[in-house]
Amino acid sequence: MITKKQLEYLAELAKIELDEKEVDKLLKDIQKILDYVNEIQNLDLNEFEPMIGGAIQSLFLREDTKKVSNEIRQKIIEQFPEKLKNYLKVPRIIKK
Repeated sequence: MITKKQLEYLAELAKIELDEKEVDKLLKDIQKILDYVNEIQNLDLNEFEPMIGGAIQSLFLREDTKKVSNEIRQKIIEQFPEKLKNYLKVPRIIKK
């Protein structure tokens, strides 16, 4: 069982802000998941052979192809608001 204090600590680590209503709902949802995992762990699977992997199937790989011509690439770079050499600069998403 996960406690309210543990959930708040995990939310802090994940940089997630939760209000009381969300904490209560998450605690209930997590408890349902843990109960289900416990139910699965208690299954008697002795009559089944363990699987080594998933379905046997070969992968269909495609060749990498160049889809944008150099001319179009240059036009995109020229029109982009901020750039550094041939790289496009975008706003920082993760802040410290």
